[in-house]
Amino acid sequence: MPFAYYARLTRAQQAIYRKSDALTEIRLASPAELHPAVEALEGALRSEARDAVQRASQALAGGLCAAMALPPVRVEVLAARPHARWGELHGLYTNERGRPPRIQLWMRTAKQRRVVAFRTYLRTLLHEVGHHVDYTGLRLRDSFHTEGFYKRESSLFAQLVPERSDAMPTMAEYAKQPIAARLARSERTPDELAAALRDQSEAVLSKRPDGKNWAAKEVVCHLRDAEELFLLVLKTISTQDGAKFPVPDADKIGAERQYPKADAAEALAEFRRRRAESLRVARGLSAEQWKRSGTIGTNPMTLDAVAALWAWHDDNHLDQLKRALEGKA
Repeated sequence: MPFAYYARLTRAQQAIYRKSDALTEIRLASPAELHPAVEALEGALRSEARDAVQRASQALAGGLCAAMALPPVRVEVLAARPHARWGELHGLYTNERGRPPRIQLWMRTAKQRRVVAFRTYLRTLLHEVGHHVDYTGLRLRDSFHTEGFYKRESSLFAQLVPERSDAMPTMAEYAKQPIAARLARSERTPDELAAALRDQSEAVLSKRPDGKNWAAKEVVCHLRDAEELFLLVLKTISTQDGAKFPVPDADKIGAERQYPKADAAEALAEFRRRRAESLRVARGLSAEQWKRSGTIGTNPMTLDAVAALWAWHDDNHLDQLKRALEGKA
């Protein structure tokens, strides 16, 4: 089912959209040859050195272009992401007449200036390479965010980052699961949080692993408040196809609501209540409602895709909370 914005396109644009949507995979002939470049990129991000990240990003992009017989694309890595009311810009692809194609990537978050997690950064790079594929490989006159586009991005990621038995599922992997399985995963989260917080002292719950990353109690507060958006998205899109939602600034909300002063047990209890309400609404949706879509930030998403996002969001922050309890960033 096309995203809601499909109806606003011209007939020519709709034809491009359908062609993009029908192509769901990019198969590399020898993906293992690019694994050293992927590992080098992960190491460069750990170093937090922009020059090293730029070299590694350019090397991987160059390898991908060669593997797919595409013209080269120049990669430019910048520091903190641009920020506006709608959210943060992660990457940008430009292909202007008379100029070489260019990918711009931002390696740090806008507010806290934390280095972006490796998997997130790699997906952003592959997303922008996907636009390069559309214009220079598929010869499309426009590059739309279709389900096919996102599936092509995920197919590249799966080939470049071999699945590990201990790895958390990606959003693409969650999207392949039945909705009932994703909701069952979301239902477990309050109990998993409670188990992790049990018998922890206030000092441990309040201690940040470094000057930039959240303490465990702040993670719980974030999950509690993010559930407000999840519930709003469920209720709105299920009755209003095409609704738009800005991406909240999590760090700004944390400061405004004074997360460090919160009571972790109370935050968990409220999160449990809100999650139960979200699950009640989600389990009452029809198959047709799960196909309805809206826009979160700049990303068109069906409710089906939102369910995958929220399962992944839980995994990500549970891992963050457990690392914070161990004093690890």
